[in-house]
Amino acid sequence: MRSSPLLFLLGFLATLNIVNGVHLELHGKTGISRSRLQRRTSISGLQSTLEDDQNIEYMTNITLNGQPFGVLIDTGSSDLFVTSQVPGAVDQHYQAEIGYASGGAAGEVFSATMEFAGYQIDAQYFIFANSTGGFTQSIDGLIGLGPYTGSVIRFFGGTAAADPPLDRIFRSNNTISNFVAILLDRSDDPDEPYPGDLAIGEVLTKYEDIQTQPQHPVTSVMLPGNQHWMTLLDENGIIGPDGKPITIKTQVTNTSYPKNATVVFDTGFTFPQVPSYIAEALYGKVPGAALTSVAGIGEIWALPCDQELNATFLFAGIKFPIHPLDLNFDVGNNQCVGAFQPFSYDDTAGGVVMYDMVLGMAFLRNAYLLIDFGSFVDGAPSGTRAPYIQLLPITNASDASMDFAQVRLNNGSNVDDPTSLASHSSTTTTTTTTTTSNSKLPLWMIGVIFGIVISVFLLGICIYYCCRRRRSPRVSSTQATWVPYAPQSYRPLYDPSPQGAYDMHLAPNANPAYAPEYKSAWDAHY
Repeated sequence: MRSSPLLFLLGFLATLNIVNGVHLELHGKTGISRSRLQRRTSISGLQSTLEDDQNIEYMTNITLNGQPFGVLIDTGSSDLFVTSQVPGAVDQHYQAEIGYASGGAAGEVFSATMEFAGYQIDAQYFIFANSTGGFTQSIDGLIGLGPYTGSVIRFFGGTAAADPPLDRIFRSNNTISNFVAILLDRSDDPDEPYPGDLAIGEVLTKYEDIQTQPQHPVTSVMLPGNQHWMTLLDENGIIGPDGKPITIKTQVTNTSYPKNATVVFDTGFTFPQVPSYIAEALYGKVPGAALTSVAGIGEIWALPCDQELNATFLFAGIKFPIHPLDLNFDVGNNQCVGAFQPFSYDDTAGGVVMYDMVLGMAFLRNAYLLIDFGSFVDGAPSGTRAPYIQLLPITNASDASMDFAQVRLNNGSNVDDPTSLASHSSTTTTTTTTTTSNSKLPLWMIGVIFGIVISVFLLGICIYYCCRRRRSPRVSSTQATWVPYAPQSYRPLYDPSPQGAYDMHLAPNANPAYAPEYKSAWDAHY
């Protein structure tokens, strides 16, 4: 991105008509863009046969002058472009070019009436991109949800009229809460495997607790055009598959928190980008794992598809378990990769490293994300609170494990115990295997042996009691009679069984941890 000026003209306020804020449905679509997932630097080495045909992008709907467009949502950029002409759009007589991780979009800047998330924005600036790279023809465009300081349209437009759509909405009315809430989700519906939700100024009722979560300050950068939605991970804030924290040392220049990684939340990345040593800690000890280079993706860990892994991220002490299907990602053709991709942030601006990780969809499907723009809104009055991020965990680790077994193991489980991964090495090792005999006796022979043992046992009891009766004196008439419920007594054959003998199933909401440890249904009575 080009550097933006330090001062902007703030005198122009465009008209914006407020309808009712609504929740926009997001739809995850596969096989859209490969170049968006490439590393920023070239990859050397051999190319494997592994290919990516399952890239996911989340899309929503907008209109421009009444014409509908299905656009990608991207919190990592700040501009709107579409790939088709908009009838009646007004030419602003300048061009703009947007650069992404790989590829981009360029064209003439126009303005039109936009409808987005229940709001109508008059004269919204956008690029009619007659030149794009890294996007298929099925994509109508992209809407950036990042800070306005990263907007190329705003920079070259030189006026607040050229602000991104969210800034236009927030500046139009001070009764609108200046935040956006984003849910990237998964479902078991084959027709809609990756649903989602986007709302401005409101949250989903199901996840309204997000507004009580810790407010993570947005980390500010001093280089114009390079601001992202980023914050600090906890100190050594990733728990690996072996249950131990991964030691983290930040690469960020002049940071006051050397053990806290600075992370960017970017809905435009299918695969989160992490330092290579973190990716190795997640995947390097998995049996059969190998670091490889994949056409269209770059360097990544290839994994057995049936290997369940667990990892947890920590923000302000709150745990965010990652779904095993988001750690071990199926890219098709019975091939799987570690979704957290090794990456080196050696693309610096002026020699400055600004962040350590980009947490994309594989992380965000495990957290509800709220971004409060605060003072990052263009023209925000003095004293406006600083921007912050709130996160709510949405993945239940136990349920996620069962999901993985159902999807990858056909309801079975033949994966390694995650805690045993420490015994494996990412380097080549020699393994000694001891072979034992697994042959078993036929079932009929086992039955015969069992019958003989029981018969001998019963015969011994009969002989014992016969001998005892001959030797025992006659019982006195004053001896106490046998009491069936006395201590250490046997249950008479006619004693009715307790209810538990008929139904030992737990009630639907019963906690198994508190189930009585009976050896039989009658133990509670005797």
